[in-house]
Amino acid sequence: MKRKITVNRGFTMVELLAVIVVLVALGTMIGGIFFATLRGTNKSNAVTTVRQNGDTAILQISKAIRNAKSFNGVSTDGVEYTTNCTVSSAVPTPTPVPYKYVKISSFDGATTTYTCTEATPPSLASNSASLIDTTAVELVEGSCSFTCTQSTLADTPTIGIYFTLKQLTTSTFPENQVQVPFQTSVSIRNRTQ
Repeated sequence: MKRKITVNRGFTMVELLAVIVVLVALGTMIGGIFFATLRGTNKSNAVTTVRQNGDTAILQISKAIRNAKSFNGVSTDGVEYTTNCTVSSAVPTPTPVPYKYVKISSFDGATTTYTCTEATPPSLASNSASLIDTTAVELVEGSCSFTCTQSTLADTPTIGIYFTLKQLTTSTFPENQVQVPFQTSVSIRNRTQ
């Protein structure tokens, strides 16, 4: 007697559909993880770029003001400068005046003016040279100012520096829309006028 051997070579339609469903689910999860990682990396890179520019600018201004030979004043218009930064002792303490210009003299005899201009685009500059990489970041409009405070005329002025930078991008994705505020206060070491 001869036996007939039957060999099943193939998969049923149900088995194929089950494998396809599992592969699609795995692909979707892996794709989601990949894109979330990519978005996080983009946000991290954007924040790093903005922070590096802001930190460099604020460090440069702070160092120059701290080590200046003399404080030549602050101004709202770049024409009339005042060295009197006394704040009244009224309660509550009044908000310091936001200035757009700070002028100092260094020990080598050079005069440096730091400016916050609201031109298009707004800029933070030192003697008209931008302090930020304008190809990567830009100043948020209306965010840049300086303050000057001192208790009495005999005290050393303290200069406040305030600005906000944002990533220069045309992307509409939220991870690329980064804004970082920067602020510090610097006391002038040498007080001559």
